[in-house]
Amino acid sequence: MALSKRLFMLSRMPWKQIRQAPSSGIGSEQIPRYRIKRAIPTSVTDEVESFSSLHFVGKKRFVGYRVGQIFHILWVDHSFEVYDHG
Repeated sequence: MALSKRLFMLSRMPWKQIRQAPSSGIGSEQIPRYRIKRAIPTSVTDEVESFSSLHFVGKKRFVGYRVGQIFHILWVDHSFEVYDHG
């Protein structure tokens, strides 16, 4: 439920506003491809050099990439295992 609410809220915002917001709030964090610890689907070409990580509730995140105005969600990261958090 929290993920669908966050997606609905973000769908009403311009990408520029999401990119400029703090990553701990409604903003996103850019994750370089080499920091991803899960298998990247073969449908994601090497042209995708980084992924975006966004909060949806507490510190839980969803991770994906954007092509034009479409955001493709690849992982829902409940336990901080999708990428190296540094």
